[in-house]
Amino acid sequence: MPHSILLLPFVTAFVIFVFRFYTREGASSLAKPSFLMALATSLTALLFIALNVLKILPPYGAVGFALVGLALLGVSITRMFMI
Repeated sequence: MPHSILLLPFVTAFVIFVFRFYTREGASSLAKPSFLMALATSLTALLFIALNVLKILPPYGAVGFALVGLALLGVSITRMFMI
């Protein structure tokens, strides 16, 4: 099963969080929620890649990471439309 497709929600969520950070929040502080969510998204994606490369990803770990990625994507889309 190709696991690289599971990174698509993470990448999309990261781009949306960064876009919101620069456009709506003015990139004024590293403590802004969009920056922290972008950081959490990238760290989660890196953890997935590391576990997959080291072959220590649990049997259903890919499903868990897919659900986390979809949840982050949902949060990023929701935050994009918030004022």
